[in-house]
Amino acid sequence: MFVFTLLVVWLFPTFRDSFGQTLKNVPDSLKSVLGQAADYQRLDGFLQLQVFMQMIFVTFIYGIVLFTGLLAGDESSGTLQTLLAQPVSRTKVYFQKLIAGAILLGIVSLVMFVGVAAGVLLIHDHVNWLRLLEATGMQWLVSLVLSLLGYSIGAMSGKRGVAGAMAGLYAFVAYMVFTVSGTAKFLKIPNYFSPFKYLASPRILDAGISWPNVIGLSLICLGLAVLGWGVFTKRDIYPK
Repeated sequence: MFVFTLLVVWLFPTFRDSFGQTLKNVPDSLKSVLGQAADYQRLDGFLQLQVFMQMIFVTFIYGIVLFTGLLAGDESSGTLQTLLAQPVSRTKVYFQKLIAGAILLGIVSLVMFVGVAAGVLLIHDHVNWLRLLEATGMQWLVSLVLSLLGYSIGAMSGKRGVAGAMAGLYAFVAYMVFTVSGTAKFLKIPNYFSPFKYLASPRILDAGISWPNVIGLSLICLGLAVLGWGVFTKRDIYPK
């Protein structure tokens, strides 16, 4: 993550001098995906598009794989049954695994922040460090929403494959809805159910973090966590 992020930021001068001009001839339908030409003339715009809106795929894929393995993966391998046979409550197991996963996902996001910071220094440019940290935190929160979806489904079903497939499908559909909603007006309302909308609007590196967005996504995380916990603590867990 560090090396990849550093490389992307290091390429900013090349994008600024060439790719930004090329985008002037791109159809409007593709600009919602690639961005405007002016975005590639500013480091803030470039980071928003190429780092936070593209590299989030790395963090949420990692998060879904990680979170679906914490409970459902252990249940499939039989180790969860052994753990729960000890004098430990299901609630403790559920929330400690959840917190551990959130911390690991946060570390990956923090490494990305360090990579961006190193890249900015390497190309002798500047960025608002507070907003960069806010954007990193928001990316972690969006990835956590998608990861917790997989965690909750896995906790309720005990099936890692099902949990990963459903969380991955939702992430793909949500991203496509967000991407196309700029030109397809009928997707304006469905776009409100896409967490990517709240990462991109408003652009954090330009306008700062939106606390209503943070609160809304945090409540979704809380709801998913409670839903998974409610079912996990009551359902039967059989050895596979």
